[in-house]
Amino acid sequence: MLLNIDLPSESVPPPAAPAPSASPPRGEGGAAPPAERRPSGAGRPPLAGLPVLRLIRPLAVLALLAMILGRMVAPATVGLAVGIERAARVVELAGAGASQLFAIGAVVVAMALIGAVLRSRIPHALRISAIVAGSFVILVVLQATAQRVPALSAALIGVSAAVLALGSAWEALRVPYMRPVAGALGLVGASAMVRLAGVFLALWANERGSKALAGATSSVATAAFALDALAVLVGTVALGASSEPRPRGAEAPRPAPRLASPLSIAALAAALLATRAALAGAGDDASMIETLFRRALDRLLTRPVPAAPLSMQLFAAALSVAVAALAVAAPPRLPALGGALALLLVARSAPEVPLGALSLVIAALCVALAARDERGFWAAVLATERERASGAPPAGKPDTAGPRQVGAGDDAR
Repeated sequence: MLLNIDLPSESVPPPAAPAPSASPPRGEGGAAPPAERRPSGAGRPPLAGLPVLRLIRPLAVLALLAMILGRMVAPATVGLAVGIERAARVVELAGAGASQLFAIGAVVVAMALIGAVLRSRIPHALRISAIVAGSFVILVVLQATAQRVPALSAALIGVSAAVLALGSAWEALRVPYMRPVAGALGLVGASAMVRLAGVFLALWANERGSKALAGATSSVATAAFALDALAVLVGTVALGASSEPRPRGAEAPRPAPRLASPLSIAALAAALLATRAALAGAGDDASMIETLFRRALDRLLTRPVPAAPLSMQLFAAALSVAVAALAVAAPPRLPALGGALALLLVARSAPEVPLGALSLVIAALCVALAARDERGFWAAVLATERERASGAPPAGKPDTAGPRQVGAGDDAR
């Protein structure tokens, strides 16, 4: 099967052939004894390799294109200037096409990840949550292709995806090399839960006309924005996570994590420039590019509106796009984690939207599986490093060195 590819085992000397005269012992009546049965746990091979994780990064590229073209640029170009109606239509069609491709690919990848979860070693509670939440989100996404999703269903898929994200983040935090991405995932899940509570309070305040509930809504929205901004910053740190291997010596100290790297600095610089252009886009003498930045970033601002400066909200939105783009564009050592980071940042501001909830579910399942399948995950990493170091093996000489098993203790590769 696609999801169950074992690593090549180490060469073991073949057992000695039985003597011709020897015959298996027989029980009473001359019948052959029944075959020895393996324990139920021993018959389940590890999910070594997990080929489905290789699809996370291409899927994240589609999600990023769908968000930039369909959610940001296409609405921002409407009425931007005279004579660009045809260009706006082209961008709108491109965004719609990217969204459709992402929806199809995300449903397929989510189903494959749920199948991998069934055969994984993650805890039973998280396994059940993944099956229930993932299946429910997939059903709502399929429903959204034919009709508008009801408000209750939208709220439920947001809560389901957030709960799954929190559970997967808690499970992945035990593995040191997963902690930056797991921290960002958990913060996005917590922010989604708090923001959905703020939406409920806002609807309740509108129905009752209560100023006290309106004030509570603003406080809850501000708390959700704080968690969301912290998730984006943790994702920025995840770009600069140390990639140096951990020394194997007993007295060797653990290398300190790199909180800043060229990728994280580039993301911060791009976010600052985009924020400056967006702030200038509100003026009467703003250029077309500045107005485009302002309109595009406004589409990523969360609702209800938090009690935070607009510049900070625009910076968090711009930084999330920059980090997601660098996570899929740069050649990371762990491509699946880069794709998961991009997916959770795409879903951060819209967990109640069907495709946003599905993105968060896929990121959560990817993080949970990668944290549990150390053997297959690190085998893929070591294979990629061997290809980068020595190139592909020449034809006729396959690489006979089997991938080395790496446990959870080797945590800083």
